[in-house]
Amino acid sequence: MRTRRSLVVSAAATALLGTVVVTAPAAHAAPVLPEDFALIDTPTGQQAGELTDAAFLPDGSVLSTGRLGTVHLTPQGGQPTQIASLPVFTSGSLGLTGIAVAPDFTTSRTVYTTRAMSTGTSTQVFRLSKWQADGTGAPTGLGQETPLLELPVNADNKGIQDVVVEPSGDTLWVAVGDNATVQPAGGATKDNVDKFALRALDPAQPTGKVLRIDTNGHGLSTNPYYEAGSSSSWRSRNYVSGLRDPRITLDPRGGVVVTDTGWAARHEVNLAFAGQNLKWPCWEGTTRAPGYRDLPECANVANAGPLAESVHGTADTLVGGVAYTGTSYPAMYRGIHFVANKGAHSLSTLAFDSSGRATQQITALATDIGDPVAVLTAPNGDIVVADAASAKMRRLSYKPANKAPVAAFNATVAPATKTVSFDASGSHDPDLEPLGYQWAFGDGTTGSGRTTEHTYSATEPVTVTLTVSDSHGAVANYSQTFLPGEAGPTVSLTTPGDATVFSAGESVHLAASANDDTDGPLTVAWRADRLHCPRSSTCEVNSLRTGTGPTFSFLFPSETDTQVVVTATAVNGRNVAAGKRYVVNPRTARFSVAGSRSARIKIGAHEDTNRLVTVGSPVQVSAPATSLDRANFTKWADNQSTDPTRQIIMPASGLALRADYQTPIQKRYADEAPLRTLVGTPVGLELIEGDGHWQLYTSGRLYWTEQYGVKTVAGEILTKYVTLGAHAFLGSPKTDELVARANNGRYNDFVGGPLTGDASIYWTSSIGAMAIHGEIRAKWQATNGEAGPLGFPTTDQLTTPDGIGRVNHFNNNNASIYWTAATGAHYVMGRIWQKWRSLGWEKFFGYPTTDEVATPDNVGRYTHFSGNGSIYWSPSTDAFEVHGTIRDRFAATGWQTGVGYPITDETWTPGSKGKYNHFRQGSFDHSIYWRAGTNVAWEVKGMIRLRWRDLGWETSYLGFPTSGEYNIPTGKRSDFQYGYITYNGSTGAIEDRRY
Repeated sequence: MRTRRSLVVSAAATALLGTVVVTAPAAHAAPVLPEDFALIDTPTGQQAGELTDAAFLPDGSVLSTGRLGTVHLTPQGGQPTQIASLPVFTSGSLGLTGIAVAPDFTTSRTVYTTRAMSTGTSTQVFRLSKWQADGTGAPTGLGQETPLLELPVNADNKGIQDVVVEPSGDTLWVAVGDNATVQPAGGATKDNVDKFALRALDPAQPTGKVLRIDTNGHGLSTNPYYEAGSSSSWRSRNYVSGLRDPRITLDPRGGVVVTDTGWAARHEVNLAFAGQNLKWPCWEGTTRAPGYRDLPECANVANAGPLAESVHGTADTLVGGVAYTGTSYPAMYRGIHFVANKGAHSLSTLAFDSSGRATQQITALATDIGDPVAVLTAPNGDIVVADAASAKMRRLSYKPANKAPVAAFNATVAPATKTVSFDASGSHDPDLEPLGYQWAFGDGTTGSGRTTEHTYSATEPVTVTLTVSDSHGAVANYSQTFLPGEAGPTVSLTTPGDATVFSAGESVHLAASANDDTDGPLTVAWRADRLHCPRSSTCEVNSLRTGTGPTFSFLFPSETDTQVVVTATAVNGRNVAAGKRYVVNPRTARFSVAGSRSARIKIGAHEDTNRLVTVGSPVQVSAPATSLDRANFTKWADNQSTDPTRQIIMPASGLALRADYQTPIQKRYADEAPLRTLVGTPVGLELIEGDGHWQLYTSGRLYWTEQYGVKTVAGEILTKYVTLGAHAFLGSPKTDELVARANNGRYNDFVGGPLTGDASIYWTSSIGAMAIHGEIRAKWQATNGEAGPLGFPTTDQLTTPDGIGRVNHFNNNNASIYWTAATGAHYVMGRIWQKWRSLGWEKFFGYPTTDEVATPDNVGRYTHFSGNGSIYWSPSTDAFEVHGTIRDRFAATGWQTGVGYPITDETWTPGSKGKYNHFRQGSFDHSIYWRAGTNVAWEVKGMIRLRWRDLGWETSYLGFPTSGEYNIPTGKRSDFQYGYITYNGSTGAIEDRRY
């Protein structure tokens, strides 16, 4: 079964310019493969560099597409031939880009294609078409086109480029690129990016989507945006939005995997869930897309993180792959997802578990494999890449697991001419590989081919040997004896008929007779071989029963994917054998099982969730405990059983089962009546964004994260949350709405967004709801939060006027917390806050570099600021600022221990020739003065200061101080510009003098 397929042609220039120039393919180094693996090549006949996609037919042959419109058929073991040339529009990377085959192709003859084409001289469209293959066996052409989808071409890249058919055959998945103009990511701005890409975000637009439609092109009623009465609207067809250049994989184990080729930084792989938006062009992978990220349409768009991502190379094109469900590769590869990268010439693997968690990121497995444009599953389960460089299908085969072929043939003798016709159709390869046929006719001559004939010159007995060989060189031989001049024995076989099918345990009856012209009636020997060929895996052959006589019967095996090959053989007295072969086919019915949410549900020993099963056979079905989007199994919808494992006997009418899953959000909503009253009724879908899931209700929201479970946001806190950007800005809630520790307030804590850190929204009836986050929140909580001296925030976190800092204001003690990257977060409060505000906040001398701190004497408080400033307060002096050179001297004297607390702000002297602050220390006042034109300031203290004051300060004959107060033998002295003042410690005398 084919679960994943195509890629539009893309050359190095595509990623940069949106234009493809077709040239001779570049030479590649020899492939580098894991040990014991080999690449088996099959030609497609397409022009080198033009191969775009391929699909397997039920008989193992391959249909391939070329960008220029050609469709080729490569029969198994044969040479490719062109069967169609479709009209295409080939500007840029456009053309014939995809092909898919209906699962019931043998009877329906249905093929689907995706392409760009002209519908007029100046009108081009992307079209998804349904075709009927001409001929009755191998297709000889494509006809009876039925257009299913059409949309206008905007740019010459990324249109309708991928189509996948569900195993049931009734549903198509279609990948549509954003069809925006490709431009270099370097230098992209919001003004020069192509805003057409924004349509990818809109469910009502066709571009940038995964669509899910029926075989007539209508949206399915189970689609997330289905509009009753308008099944052909793009909303009705939409399944997933927000994609750039997607490819689709239907994982046979359940779930839809979408790979998306990035633009600037990341390729991504996503699990697609109904109604989800994967956020291109605002995001690619875990990075914001340049240019687009600055558009208003991308403001507060929460990312839907990918399952896996890889770094975007210069000319990379990520090719969506397939899950390996075969059995021939080593066990470590089973269940692994394979993806390819055209620009990197590589095949990689990634893995995720049944809960949708990546267990292995994208890891290169094979390199230098050509230019892969599609990844497919071969009939035997091997991984196949379509290589545009060589225009070949390259099958990755594991040599140690190769099984030898089985050789068998029948022959018909024409005695009159001694001609024997040989037919080796009974030979087969368990690995479903094409075989080579070599004949040794027993007379010294040889031949080749599955069918051949040989004319003998004599009538003596000859032993003819057939040797069959597979791609790895494994061989098998089978020999029979013939008399070229004698007809030999004949076997007449009576069967139930080729159209008759059998249920498990049903009796199969056959009869046969054998006769020889010389020996008369012969005994018939019977052999029934069980041929078990699981889908997408290799075959096993086991003997079921043997016998002799005219009749033969057995019970059809009770298992799926099994035929019984019955051979009736007779041998005459000259050891010449004859035989007839009859293949007994099972009666099958379709068994499908799906989850109410995407889940890996296992049917029997296989993980295919939609398959044909032998009627009457027992089948065990197992639902995983969690779905791919982390919902929990609750019950089977048909019998309400809560046991995830059940066994059924397959009915002839077919069977469709549904495993019901309930998300944690759905469960809490169902379990808690008060919660339902609080948040109201659901609106729309449960979405996966940011770090979890969320569901909108008429009066609230519920969020789920793996770490914190289901939490609710409602009321004014919700209004504030949404206004700020909700989870895109503050992250998901960590708590329900809780009661605060003061003022009957309420709050929610949040995990924080990429720009915020941990966050909260607090509400009181007098203030309303305000957000606080990051380092400011951490500082606030360190002060005991709302129960501490700052109280509740009265603002959200604001940007300061200079754009450098952030601030929250609070309702107690005139408090604020300011933050910058350079200073961190610090609170300012009370009279210090009032003084700082009066000075113009941070415009005066910068941001706080300390909280409000108690002075060492425990009398006062102070806050330092980044602009070499401080504000000091004491109960007796109030709050005043000190800054610059005066502050430097204040610090040098020992802060308040040296000259006391400031009792003025820094003030200009008369005539603006200098500045000063006055200070008070107990019963003494001191001052520090700075003179313009100097870079130092000096303190004048106590009695010396009083004399200087009385003389007229700096306007006196002494001028400004030129030193601090220092000791002299008799006491203290201070120097001034034009003199000095001394204080005698013994007598108390004060003298001022000129130099």
